[in-house]
Amino acid sequence: MIIDNAQQEILNDLDRLSISYQIKIYAVNKKDWQPYFHQLSLDSHQHNELFLAHNRLFFDHKQGSDNHQSLMLGGLALSKTNSIKAINLVGDHGCFSATIGCPSPGLGRRFPEIANSSHARWKCIVNLSPGEEKKRLELIITLDNEQQISFSTIELVSVKLSQQPEIINHQASNDLAGKLESIYHSRLQMDRHILQGKNYLFAIGNPRSGTTALGKLLNSSPEICLGIERYSLDENVSAASFNKDAFFDAKSANYLVRPHLYEEIKPKFDQAKYIGDKRPRFVKFWRNTWLNLPKAKIVYIFRNIYDVACSYNTRASNAALGIDQSWSSTRDFSKAVKDWNEGLQEVKNLAQFYTVYFVKYEDFFVDQSKMVHLLDYLQVNTAESAVQKGISQVQQAALSLKDKPRVLSDSEIKYIDSHADAESYNYLVSLYEKQFRG
Repeated sequence: MIIDNAQQEILNDLDRLSISYQIKIYAVNKKDWQPYFHQLSLDSHQHNELFLAHNRLFFDHKQGSDNHQSLMLGGLALSKTNSIKAINLVGDHGCFSATIGCPSPGLGRRFPEIANSSHARWKCIVNLSPGEEKKRLELIITLDNEQQISFSTIELVSVKLSQQPEIINHQASNDLAGKLESIYHSRLQMDRHILQGKNYLFAIGNPRSGTTALGKLLNSSPEICLGIERYSLDENVSAASFNKDAFFDAKSANYLVRPHLYEEIKPKFDQAKYIGDKRPRFVKFWRNTWLNLPKAKIVYIFRNIYDVACSYNTRASNAALGIDQSWSSTRDFSKAVKDWNEGLQEVKNLAQFYTVYFVKYEDFFVDQSKMVHLLDYLQVNTAESAVQKGISQVQQAALSLKDKPRVLSDSEIKYIDSHADAESYNYLVSLYEKQFRG
């Protein structure tokens, strides 16, 4: 694969994200573990070095606790006699416990003589501190007789792809080459559409923070064609996702959730200045989207934690009663705090790559001038009758909810006060208010 200027730019962007890691497996002394195991392995390694060669490659990083990135390691542990009590990855600054017994029906075919072989896999989420370039871990297996066996030393090494383009030609990195090609073509299509006067737009925010109202406001413009969670769970949204045939694919599960909406917005697709999606879960997958669509416009809405927590409680109660099938009965105020913290912290990372327009739920929808400010920012015509009607409808709905009582117990409020990330919230409020000055 020849690296030209455009592809070199992609490699530089991958470096900026700090998401590519190489795994080095140090020499394993088999005599230390063979008496106890039929097989013991760390998955997906070749020649002691690799990139995580899953479908999403190293792009399967998730947001971990305390704003860390995380990656998943896994393997196979088939014990001979004693059962496995625990598997841990232990380093200088922490211990990461693995989940044991991950189903894998294929193992039963490979090892038919071993009972329960389909439950012999393990997986472990390892947190990586921002900017961490190297982490060494010992893989330690504890048997039920308390005997401990150290299988291997694993070293996770951050890789600067822009400085090592030859890695792309490595036999274990075919997925990487394919990913680069996909990003390259998505960016080409993005640039072509922008030259034709059509850009990409995402309305994002935490659940229960007003993303639906924001999507309704934006869709009131004839110049904006916005899906409603059209690609909510898609981790690899690209320019091709917004080709007309793909976006209005009537066989798609997400399309079928709101077929009337897509029939309604389809006539304005060709002439729209923006095409995009309302994606509450965008912050979980923004790195992939940024690689594919780095020039997209982002509008982020946020809401105070107390009202978010109330909304979570209401939906959790309805789920417990069987009224709300799309929510969990355990997804209550405490989960609201966790989601809210992670969303606020991650959007601060996102804002280092995307230009973000911030929307504060509490006073945005009740003030028509603020809604007009957003639409002016997007350079769409606010004099359109459909836009004026949309602004009025959203404002009326917001005013009707403005004095809705907030029901939280004293213990719930105490929990929220001690766990919510007020610092990040106040920081976003300052960015929001700054938009209306000057």
